[in-house]
Amino acid sequence: MEDRKDMSERQRYFKELRQQQYNRKDFYAQQILEIKQLLESNEKEIRYNEGWIEFHEKSIEGHRQQIEEISHFDEKKEQKHKLKFHIEQIESHHKKNIAYHNKETSALKKEIQLFEEGIVRCEEQINYLQNKATENTRN
Repeated sequence: MEDRKDMSERQRYFKELRQQQYNRKDFYAQQILEIKQLLESNEKEIRYNEGWIEFHEKSIEGHRQQIEEISHFDEKKEQKHKLKFHIEQIESHHKKNIAYHNKETSALKKEIQLFEEGIVRCEEQINYLQNKATENTRN
């Protein structure tokens, strides 16, 4: 009688531990989904800023060409001002945004990897606990 009570308590104990691992695994999976959304958002921001850089680079080419072709001082001055604006936008805005989002992307990928490893560990623990529960019923 005492053995059955002890066996029942161990079964309950293994079941509780398995449930904790399932809960943990579900939490990790949910976190991965949320992080992947953040990753997608950051990658979108990178592409957005790359598009702006492309626009500014084309504008720079156009302004440089006009500076060479224009002989009127005020028009040339205006083109140089526009050229400076596009260069500053690339250097002080878009490249910095891309660098920021690249850092975020790198960190998010590491987080995903950690949570994926956590899921694997949970599955290993679940299997271990299942085997222990099965052994417990045989003894």
